[in-house]
Amino acid sequence: MLSQNERQDLTRATIRGTVWSYAAKYSGKFLVFISTLILARLLSQEDFGVAGYALTVISFIEVMNGLGIVPALIFYDLVEERTDTAFWLGLLVGIGLGVLTWMIGPLAGDFFRDERAVGVTRLLALTFPIQGAGLVQDALLRKDLKFGRRFVPEMGRSIAKGGVSIVLAFMGFSYWSLLWGQLAGFVVNTILMWWAVPWRPSLRFVTRYVRPMLSYGTHMVVVNILGILLLNTDYLLVGRFLGAAALGIYTLAFRVPDLLINQFCVTIAQVVFPAYAKMKDDIEGLRHSSLQTMRYVALATVPMGLGMAILARPFVLVAFGWKWEEAIPIVPWIVAYTVLRSFGFNLGDVFKAQGRPEILTWLSVVQVILMTPAIYWAVTVPQTLVAVGWVVTAISFIGMVLNFAIAARMLQTPLTHMFRALQPALISGVVMGTAVALTYTLVLNLAPIWQLVIVVPVGMLVYTAALWFTERDLLHQIWRTLSKSLGRKPLATNP
Repeated sequence: MLSQNERQDLTRATIRGTVWSYAAKYSGKFLVFISTLILARLLSQEDFGVAGYALTVISFIEVMNGLGIVPALIFYDLVEERTDTAFWLGLLVGIGLGVLTWMIGPLAGDFFRDERAVGVTRLLALTFPIQGAGLVQDALLRKDLKFGRRFVPEMGRSIAKGGVSIVLAFMGFSYWSLLWGQLAGFVVNTILMWWAVPWRPSLRFVTRYVRPMLSYGTHMVVVNILGILLLNTDYLLVGRFLGAAALGIYTLAFRVPDLLINQFCVTIAQVVFPAYAKMKDDIEGLRHSSLQTMRYVALATVPMGLGMAILARPFVLVAFGWKWEEAIPIVPWIVAYTVLRSFGFNLGDVFKAQGRPEILTWLSVVQVILMTPAIYWAVTVPQTLVAVGWVVTAISFIGMVLNFAIAARMLQTPLTHMFRALQPALISGVVMGTAVALTYTLVLNLAPIWQLVIVVPVGMLVYTAALWFTERDLLHQIWRTLSKSLGRKPLATNP
């Protein structure tokens, strides 16, 4: 069991890692978002849809990249021979997956009933050996919570991805511009990972390390495959039954919720898993940390989600233009789905840190069994993207409840404590949502840009005020923790 001082040191390291990881992720994602705003005006709905074919197919294969060696290296003690073995194993797997992707290109064309899916899928096959060459470097940075060093590779990837895509789109490369940009981003990221990490592999491949890594990593691969099924079954079925244009609309509708909520949770997870792994024998510390993480994540995702849901129309019109108006009714449902997922996102890292990744496997199996026929119904009976949004939101809620129930038992805490962690964000969110909705009705006659300029600050002020009056101690606690972690002078509290 960790001592109190060790817990505090780990907490501070985790927060510093989160800040750096957040800065790297969101600086990069902001650049990608800006490039998306430009590309949305240069490319058509079909262009985004055709690129979506390849990205959806690749996402299913990508989860096997390295066969889970990154979480395995984080979980096990650092041994030089194991690290060398992991590098060569990851590179070989990347090459194999690239060949596999090239071979299944025609199957993608048949599935989506669009010959364009063949070429775009085969182009992205090159990403696997490129990623495989940088997996261990990324794992070493995460294991040591050195997320500051990931800033430059993440930024480089985003700049290359957005820059290449925009230049090629201006030159008339249509959907190919999105895919060449994706490939350029991976190349730059891998090169900069080698620059950021001084470690270099030697020509050693020790077979006794392969089985333990693959045994742990295989569970993670299965979990990730099922997770990708959860995250991409809708893309697959929308693309097959509703066509490229509908898939393009659906893909773009996900961009902002993914940027602000999903990627926020992914950033947190990248940091907390190594931290949780270090306290795997300290249930009390793990329980406290996981509940605190849930509380802090909800404090961020609830206001973002409510704001996007209520202001979906002006946001879509300002950000992407009138040709994407069809995405407006879908955004609130996608936002609800991502917010519900955010509530228990870090609990999966609790299961992994306890050496029980199979729990994630079974949770994912249940949700996939529920999700697939439900989305099939949505795209074949009502045949609308809004119906797809209903389905993914409902399944996300069921998954959240199951996640909470299992985590409560593992952490030896009442289930009510899990929901209580969300209470500050939900109460303040309701107050904020009411104020935003009322203010929005008063400015409906204004241009969309002015609606955002007026309503967004109102929402931020009301949410902050609601937290101040209802959860002042929590705000002081957050400030003190951040101040100690980032080396700033703590805020004096009222007696």
